[in-house]
Amino acid sequence: MDRVQLQEDILTVFNLAEFQALCRRLGLEYDELRGNTQRDKVALLIGTLERKGRLLELVQEVVGERPHLEGTYGAYIAIEVATLDDALSWLDRLAQGEGPAIEEPPTMRWQTDIHEEKNE
Repeated sequence: MDRVQLQEDILTVFNLAEFQALCRRLGLEYDELRGNTQRDKVALLIGTLERKGRLLELVQEVVGERPHLEGTYGAYIAIEVATLDDALSWLDRLAQGEGPAIEEPPTMRWQTDIHEEKNE
């Protein structure tokens, strides 16, 4: 998904009061976004939610408030929701040749020698 396009769309379709309300619905305070301009604050909102794994939530809120953006973000929402439904779907995509090549086979490592100290 194009984050720059998302930023431009939010700047275009939300006025200041609506953007502040959007921030509150997402559990963030507008005044806590450090940017000096509206553009900075929108970029910080997108970056913050992306780092927290909540970008889908932002996009769903934006499309929910502005349904005409469904055409732009509908595919992203559908893919992300499907991925949430199947947390291991990335393995299927790798098996089909999608994604980066794996240099080494995946391994599982766990501690095999468990020693408990007895307090006597």
